[in-house]
Amino acid sequence: MDRFEACRDRARAEARRGRFAEAVAALGEALTERPHDLAARLDLVLVLRRLRRTDDATREARVAVALAPATASAHEALGAVLFEQGRDREAADAFREVLRLRADHARAGLHLAWALERLGEWDAAEVAVRVVLARRPDDPQARETLARLLRRQRRPAEAVATLREAPASGRTALALGGALLDDGRLDDAAAAFREAIDAAPADARAYVGLAAALERAGRLTDAAAAYREAARHRPGDPRVLLALGRTLRRRRRYAEAVQALRAALHATPEDARVWYHLGLALDGHGRHDDALGALREAVRRRPSFVAAHVALAGVLRRLGRRTEEAEVYAQALRLCPGDADFHAARGIALGALGRYAEAEAELRRAVAARPDDADLLYALGVALGRQGRHAEAENVLREAVRLDPTNVRARANFALGLGRQGRHAEAEMAYREALGVADHPALHRGLGVSLYWQGRAAQAEAAFRRAIELKPDYVRARCDLGELCAEQGRLEEAERAYREAIRLKPDSLTALAALPGVLLAGGRHAEAEAAARAALALNFEVARAHFDLWQALEAQRDWAGLAIATSEFLAKRPDHPDARARLARARAEVARLSAAPRPRSRPAR
Repeated sequence: MDRFEACRDRARAEARRGRFAEAVAALGEALTERPHDLAARLDLVLVLRRLRRTDDATREARVAVALAPATASAHEALGAVLFEQGRDREAADAFREVLRLRADHARAGLHLAWALERLGEWDAAEVAVRVVLARRPDDPQARETLARLLRRQRRPAEAVATLREAPASGRTALALGGALLDDGRLDDAAAAFREAIDAAPADARAYVGLAAALERAGRLTDAAAAYREAARHRPGDPRVLLALGRTLRRRRRYAEAVQALRAALHATPEDARVWYHLGLALDGHGRHDDALGALREAVRRRPSFVAAHVALAGVLRRLGRRTEEAEVYAQALRLCPGDADFHAARGIALGALGRYAEAEAELRRAVAARPDDADLLYALGVALGRQGRHAEAENVLREAVRLDPTNVRARANFALGLGRQGRHAEAEMAYREALGVADHPALHRGLGVSLYWQGRAAQAEAAFRRAIELKPDYVRARCDLGELCAEQGRLEEAERAYREAIRLKPDSLTALAALPGVLLAGGRHAEAEAAARAALALNFEVARAHFDLWQALEAQRDWAGLAIATSEFLAKRPDHPDARARLARARAEVARLSAAPRPRSRPAR
């Protein structure tokens, strides 16, 4: 045995033992003896690949091709190392050269298909793998590759048919489950994934596939259990933990979801999706400030993450932070210019801030993008109505009702606008038409208001009572009923209506401000004073409560109290003539009482 053969044999022995660095050294010695030996050169390429020295492997493979340009194995070795480097176009060219030299080279055909798949040339990859299958119909890798390509081209039924022809195995069952999942055949997909689990109980991919099928079928408890099993077999895998956290959130198991998602973040702190789902879970758990932090982090890490912008805006809206919400939607619009939903959402946020002109502008942009959207027209109509432009709002809302006759909100606001224009008979008709669509308490209340303004008190009262019957906690309807009863002198019923409204909503300014007047009318001056003070404690600007307080104090001849009350009011509105007159009278009475002679005591006997 000469030195070349001895070195080559030693290299192969070292490679079999996994000592690849020693194998490289031995092959280097062998090639020093015979630099043109192709087999040794290809062995060196293989060992360098095992060491992940792909640049060196590429160089040696190109030497091999130069030594034997007509040898398929040299081009195959070059293609393999180029594929490992991600140089897919060059790899595809190398594999095509192999097939030119040996048309029946199935492995090269399969590698060509993989390179083309990574290039996104799925049609060409499909052609290449079908050529392989024509020669080797039972090749499981070729069938799995074809099925994967068909799934990428959204042809899942063909992928299923392809895999059903493959020999049964755990890998085939796993691929079949994925194809069935794509095809929407969830029960069959779950069965295939269970078959894959039976074949390979430790394969986390099968548990993930099973969980995905169960999740899409709405079986969230079973899906979470499958994801947990996948996490057990692949601890720390961020994709599995993300899926588990997402499923637990959908089950409203927020604390567990947060725990899983934080574990995912430990593995991939840069993943914006994990931050996004963590934000949703924290929001569901009631930890809104933490949710805002997580969602802002998702946006920071991926500024183009539209769903994170939407979720962030939603949390801000629920917290009443409308200015920040509007700004988030402005950022989203910079990502998606012209998006009707974002224009509408920003418009609604601006409307909640009282910035109705800006809200109108945003909503008009939304309507321009989707002119046949009744909901957008409804929102625009509301913005116009809030600006007092009721005639314009009427036209917009009429169109919304035409587009969607079942849109109760549009119908209600259309009728409301008619009432605000003093067209109460038309408003009544509009409310009655809306009630034909839905027996909604707000429509009954609106009908009651329109009847009230037409002087039809009994019918108005019936409408208010029907609204309360449908919605017992309807505070506004109870206040309307209280006002109607008070005007008719039915003080006990009015008081009962207002007190129930206050019980349901302790900060109902309408009820708190109206109750003192009812108590005054009943001669219950001390109670009226207390009720008026309660209203003013909530909002000092309620003029009606000030007047009722002054009357209650005058009726009790509490001149000192009246002087204090009017002085406090005049500190805010110094030019109010009635308050000045009452203050003058209160001071005069206080002075008169102070100057009055005290009764003499009898002298001691």
